[in-house]
Amino acid sequence: MLWLHLGMPKTGTTALQGYVQQNKAQLADAGLRYMETGRRRNEGQGRLAISHNIIAFHMNQTNQPMDAFREAMAVEYEAHRDQTCLVSSEMFYNCDLSRLAQVFAEIPSRELRITYYCRRYSDFLEADYKQRAKNGRLGGSATDYVGNLLSRIKADPGIYSFSAKLDRIRQAFPGVVIVPVLYDRSQMVQGNVVDDFMSRIGVSVPDGGVAERPSNLSQSRAASEAFGIVSRALGRQESRRLRRRVVDDPVMIRRYDVLEPQERAWLDEFVASHDVAFQQEFFPERPQLFDPVELSEEDQEFRRDVAQEYEALRRASEIVFRMALEN
Repeated sequence: MLWLHLGMPKTGTTALQGYVQQNKAQLADAGLRYMETGRRRNEGQGRLAISHNIIAFHMNQTNQPMDAFREAMAVEYEAHRDQTCLVSSEMFYNCDLSRLAQVFAEIPSRELRITYYCRRYSDFLEADYKQRAKNGRLGGSATDYVGNLLSRIKADPGIYSFSAKLDRIRQAFPGVVIVPVLYDRSQMVQGNVVDDFMSRIGVSVPDGGVAERPSNLSQSRAASEAFGIVSRALGRQESRRLRRRVVDDPVMIRRYDVLEPQERAWLDEFVASHDVAFQQEFFPERPQLFDPVELSEEDQEFRRDVAQEYEALRRASEIVFRMALEN
């Protein structure tokens, strides 16, 4: 069986891939083959990447056919088809699925499974905004970005809808079993994506493989935008290095500070109304796809364009630039 893991972005995909790569020997003993095709460049050079992004890069950067990947994938799978085989990239979630399907064209559809974690719409928007902000990839204000994106979603719910994504996957991979999973740490095996994912594909996590560790704290919007300034001024590598440092200041850590409460409520309700069929097919036991967000009194009062938020950005920028000057 080959499991094709599509991501989606911001659902612990990189952590999962890193774990699998770092524990490949123990996991191989447990029956997992982390496929090398698509992680090793076609010319055979360089170390194995932790993900299969190389396939996505090929699709995004060239118009060349997928023949080399298809042939190599078929040969490798044939050699390991008695194991649980895994291909994983968060870039697959938004790639050209018809071209991606060409990579697996020689693998019988009954031996292929497609899986991905589904994150709450508003949580994904917030995490995606902060990632873009940290990398210096945003122009204009947060309010302009959010307003424009919400307008696009209202005009085309398929931008965020899981039902629309499912239709596109089925069109590209007819006859393949699809196994979406809700991204909810409170319901994951052992509360983390590694144990949860492995249990779903039927691979036992080796003893001592996953250490108990707290989930990463969410950087604030102000911190993300401050790191974005560093990314533009000093480069993304320097920004990433600084972000690894733990900063004990409340202004640097916060959730629910991209969308205002009424925007969050509208987004989750609006897109969920277009995902009723998806929810009924895959999660019929749930009254709704995602449980309601429980906002604190402070979160309910959050507004972007107010004096407190401008002050938060000033303080976060000062902290980040002091960190940069110390090095």
